[in-house]
Amino acid sequence: MIKLQLQLRHPNAAPELATSLRAALEALAMHVDGFGRATVSVHMAPDDYARLFGQPPLASSELPIPAALTDAVSLITVAPPHVATNLNPGTDHAAI
Repeated sequence: MIKLQLQLRHPNAAPELATSLRAALEALAMHVDGFGRATVSVHMAPDDYARLFGQPPLASSELPIPAALTDAVSLITVAPPHVATNLNPGTDHAAI
C-alpha cells in the first residue's frame, strides 16, 4: 500500500470528515486511515496509484491534485516512511 497525506484547503471544524470528501476519495480508490482539522491520511493500492498519478511514488514528493479534489485539497504528498525504534527499552520510543 502507498500512503499519502492530503492537506485540506479549508480546515475542518467538524469532528468527522465531510461525507462528500470521503466519497470523492473513495471514488479515486483512496482509503482513509485518519484525519484531523487540516489533513487527511489515506492509502491506496500501487495499481490504483499508478493509474491516478502515472509516476512512481517518491517520499514527500508533491502530486497533482485530481480534478474531483481541487475544491477540498490544496496539497497531496507521498507520506515519508517511519520506522519504530526503541531508544531505551521499556521507557522511550521514537519514530524516524
